[in-house]
Amino acid sequence: MEDKKTVSVRIGNMTYQISAKENSTYISEIAAEADKLVKSIQSQNPNLNSINLAILALINAIDQKTKLEKSLDSDESELLTLQKKNEEINSERLKLRELCWDLKKELLYYKNLCEVYEDRINDFNQIKEQAKGDIKGKTKIKPLDKLQTSFSEFNELNQNDS
Repeated sequence: MEDKKTVSVRIGNMTYQISAKENSTYISEIAAEADKLVKSIQSQNPNLNSINLAILALINAIDQKTKLEKSLDSDESELLTLQKKNEEINSERLKLRELCWDLKKELLYYKNLCEVYEDRINDFNQIKEQAKGDIKGKTKIKPLDKLQTSFSEFNELNQNDS
């Protein structure tokens, strides 16, 4: 069993002996808040007796506590909403990151494909240039007398082809 600590405190115009399990500093701080609240009410209503001051201070303290609890509930609700939004945003961010990665891979694929096609185009251009050179070499214009053949030469060519 914990020892109760007794602390002498002054609230309003009265001195009280308060016993509690909490440490004496905490009890003194709470009593100072109560004294401040009672003095505030007393300054606004100087004709109230000590019992009425205490009841009004209690009502005001409970009012403050209730408002703080409602504010806390509202803040907790807002926090949950913001946490859900944060999770949604993080989920969307991860999806976008994955999409970006996929797009980078696709871009790299198309860059490589372009290089392959550029190499093929260069190869085809080289083949084309070679073919042009071969065609030019084979299409030299021969003089007319070189193109004429006699029947005997013609027969020899036909016999060689057979």
